Amino acid sequence: MKTAVILSARKERDTTIPYPLQPFGGDECLLERTLGILRENGIEKIVLVVGYRSELFQSYKELGVIVVVNEDFQFTASMASLAMAAPYIDEDFLLVESDTFYERVVVEKLLATSNRNCLSITDESGKGDEAFVEVCNGFVSKITKDRHQVCNIEGEMIGVSKLSLETFRVMLAKFASASNRYVNYEYLFVDSTNAIERPYIKFNSLIWGGVDNIHDFEKLKNYIYPRLCRKENPYDKDNLITYLKKIFNDVEVGPDWQIDQIGGMSNKNFKVVTSTGNSYILRVPGIASEGMVLRSNEDVNGKLACKMGINPDIKYFDDSSGLKLAEYIEGAETLNAGTIQRMSNMQKVVDIFKALHHSQVRFANEFNIFHELMKYERLLQEAGGEMYAGYSELRPKVFALEDILNGLGVDIKPCHNDLVPENFIKDSNGRIYLIDWEYSGMNDPMADFAALFLESNFDEDNIDFVLTKYFNGKIPTHAREKLLIYQVLWDVLWAIWTCIKEAKGDDFGTYGQDRFKRALIMVERINHV
Repeated sequence: MKTAVILSARKERDTTIPYPLQPFGGDECLLERTLGILRENGIEKIVLVVGYRSELFQSYKELGVIVVVNEDFQFTASMASLAMAAPYIDEDFLLVESDTFYERVVVEKLLATSNRNCLSITDESGKGDEAFVEVCNGFVSKITKDRHQVCNIEGEMIGVSKLSLETFRVMLAKFASASNRYVNYEYLFVDSTNAIERPYIKFNSLIWGGVDNIHDFEKLKNYIYPRLCRKENPYDKDNLITYLKKIFNDVEVGPDWQIDQIGGMSNKNFKVVTSTGNSYILRVPGIASEGMVLRSNEDVNGKLACKMGINPDIKYFDDSSGLKLAEYIEGAETLNAGTIQRMSNMQKVVDIFKALHHSQVRFANEFNIFHELMKYERLLQEAGGEMYAGYSELRPKVFALEDILNGLGVDIKPCHNDLVPENFIKDSNGRIYLIDWEYSGMNDPMADFAALFLESNFDEDNIDFVLTKYFNGKIPTHAREKLLIYQVLWDVLWAIWTCIKEAKGDDFGTYGQDRFKRALIMVERINHV
């Protein structure tokens, strides 16, 4: 396959420069990134269909791109644009939506599959404009943007697909007689194929995003792209082999061992497959972890969580370096801000919290957020970094919250304290595990809830659902006020954490600044709850 079609005709609602042309990482824009990925994978003929501000795309002709203009872009949708590429299509091809950011692996795996039609999907994002996908027996059975039409959501479309020439011709024939010119290509694809002609590849834990508006673009620039940069940073395979030889000291670690990087916010995580086919997760701590995390506490607490059945088995842990080898969860799905708020998943999260908080286990350390704030301030000073402007005015208000909490009542239980959705892993049987116990310690359970709701932007109905289930219908009187206080504390703590990391050379985009700005706003709400 040597052909690709890129769709970029849509009228933007809040910008005069199409988002595919706006740079987000240095001088690179979405369109140039896609072109680079396609060229690197042997795609020679690229048809770019444009509409809104079509004159801005004409320079790509000089790069050998065929530029086709949909003059009726305001009165049509994606299928009309795709149909305009027909004169240039004489083989199976890749179809790419230009406003989509994705990892290179998506194109690589689509090109590698023997299936002539193949859709790419990933976990539900919760962004509000998803094309939900339902599957049956390994094939896509339904695509819709209305979640009320789907019994079981497997995920959502990424916006990169592989189409056979025969399927494309059927779609063209149906569109030629269509009265609705606003039909999208994915719906016509379903109408033009049988179920067995709709195989798919699901990419779990994929770093990706669609850009429909300024909010999406800022998220891409400040969050998604920095995450990808951290993931794609070259790693020294020889060092990893050295680590593995230390762990597997009675087994020969050879070149036939497979090592694949699979992400991590600050740490580096790798899937390791041995020569005998056994799979593990190797965690290598990231920069600037020293002083923030006491690894001996993580070791004790993580193993206690294993005994509770909520943490995957730990096979090896070095409490001096933080190097860890854990059981690989087959069929693992990393939850995100969207999927964690499904009712079935929320109930399982409640069950995990009950098992943890009610375990009567004593963790190896106390995690007092006020003490942590002072520790992080010291680490920031030692790193030569600076906190964001306005912190000196905010600081007295933050530390005054300790007296308010004590007046409301602080309950001390074993807590996780790092409830980003990516720390919840779901196996192929639907069981959810809670991983990465670096920041665990004895704390108030309401701090765990505050982190959970904040990190995944829970809506009010879902907050009520989780709290009602956890407290068996009797939510404490001051629960909302405590949640708000702990959310301010988390935002400030992780803002300082970010400044420390970046002082040591890491890059988190506007992550820390955004958390700090939110804390400035929320702290003023506390006395009004």
